[in-house]
Amino acid sequence: MPSRPLQQRLTLRLRVLGGRELAKAAAALLVAAALGACASAKPPAPAREPERRPPAELALARAERVYLIDPLEGYAQEVDSSRRERIEEAHRALVEEADLAGARETARELLEEDPGLHPAQVLAAQTDFAEGLHREVVARLLPIGDQMPGYVASQLLLGRAAEQAGDVPIAYAAYRAVATRNPLAFQRLRELHPRAVEILANRLQDAVRAGQLAEADKSLALLRSWAPSERVTLEGALALAEARGDRAAELAAVKALSAQQPKDRKLLERRAELELTVGDPGAGLQIIQTLAEKDPNDPALAEKLAAAKFLWRLTMLPQSVQGVAAKGEINKADFAVLLYWLVPNVRYARPTAGRIATDVLDHPHQEEIVRVVNLGLMDVDSTLHRFSPGSPLRRGAALRALVRVMATSGRGIACLGEGKGQSSPCAAAAACGLIGEGEDCQAGAALSGGEAVELIRRTLKHLSGS
Repeated sequence: MPSRPLQQRLTLRLRVLGGRELAKAAAALLVAAALGACASAKPPAPAREPERRPPAELALARAERVYLIDPLEGYAQEVDSSRRERIEEAHRALVEEADLAGARETARELLEEDPGLHPAQVLAAQTDFAEGLHREVVARLLPIGDQMPGYVASQLLLGRAAEQAGDVPIAYAAYRAVATRNPLAFQRLRELHPRAVEILANRLQDAVRAGQLAEADKSLALLRSWAPSERVTLEGALALAEARGDRAAELAAVKALSAQQPKDRKLLERRAELELTVGDPGAGLQIIQTLAEKDPNDPALAEKLAAAKFLWRLTMLPQSVQGVAAKGEINKADFAVLLYWLVPNVRYARPTAGRIATDVLDHPHQEEIVRVVNLGLMDVDSTLHRFSPGSPLRRGAALRALVRVMATSGRGIACLGEGKGQSSPCAAAAACGLIGEGEDCQAGAALSGGEAVELIRRTLKHLSGS
């Protein structure tokens, strides 16, 4: 406001002016007064420039931006120049200026024009990644990876997003697909390898324990691709083979593991057993002989050596007999074949009975079955006169037949006692050592060819008195 002396001077001057001059003078004097008043006040501060956003670090850490490469890199299909330029410009603005909105809008427009334009899908995934939507990125890019495993821009981003989402196997697989074409993917592949293999191996073992063998098979296939000779892969193959009862696959896994751990006696013994039944019997016998020579006072090895020699003698028999011995589960006809060919008293004895089994007249092993039946070692249905050669053989029936072999051997068998084998097959078998100490009889269980051969070997051992 003007000071009081100034106001008095203005009033005096206005009084001596009149009409139009008065109005002009009043306006001029008022402006002067206002300027005088402002001159006495503090000058205003200069206006500040608006804050500028720093570069893309605000939206995406510099360390993560290296995974956002040109969406067209490694793309095998043609893209017209107009769309190519739009993708490249949007990608540049995303990485250099953090223009997420622009990149997302460009991707949306391009996908409306052509939903199958993969570089536009990768651009959209890059904006998701910049916003931390890692699972969305994985869901978007997995199908592209399946279609185009060598698409570098897609697989590199998929790998990093899967890492951030905690799915190491997916990340490893994505990096692996383009590791030879991208140095960063190769680096991450090497760093993730131990953890990826460990996770997959654990999944395989968990699936085997849960009985999910199809899932275990998928994990094993990946492990064999990623780490074919590593111990966890071989152990996984062994576990799956054991769960399936696939002794040929088990032998392959045991051989590979044994080559890596040549001093592991348990592996060597198992390899010998498998070689004798489904592999090279000579190699199996040689392994057991070597172990027995190193430890001649070990009774367990001595017993294994005797079993190995017996199994090796099987190689001298007809191929059909060897095939029966290798079966995972045998039937009644199979057991009759093994009794006929492995027990001399059966093959050369003269039957005294004339039992008829009407359902074996056209059977390929008629001779063996008829001999075993007429020696009274295996039963025929007395009403229907049927042997049922294809019926599964139960362990109790096999033990009963072997006890009868001992009872009709022509010499006294002390282990059978006064009943001469008339007691239960389990009790008689246990008394004569056909069932090992602490071994369950399992009378109702099925029997493999190898188990049947071992029971016959024990029977012959007692018959020989050794």
